[in-house]
Amino acid sequence: MERILEQLYAGDLCPADNSVVENPNYRSLCKANLEETDRFANSLTEERREAFDIMMDHYLEVCFMEKTQAFADGFRMGAQVMCEVFREAAQQ
Repeated sequence: MERILEQLYAGDLCPADNSVVENPNYRSLCKANLEETDRFANSLTEERREAFDIMMDHYLEVCFMEKTQAFADGFRMGAQVMCEVFREAAQQ
């Protein structure tokens, strides 16, 4: 088995592809949101629909940036916890 850094470097490991929300309401809320968004978008004129699509694209870009930052922050915090654990274990 390759080490995790080698897997990351080779592109064999992509945490974003393996993200699973365990909340039981997640799928139904996603489905409802998609249906509501489609219903709303279909009620718009062509010009307004294009503006809405651009707005949604920007929103999704922001969501991706936020998720990426949250993953990085969580990873750093986890690494700091491990450093602290190892440091305290070495002092004992």
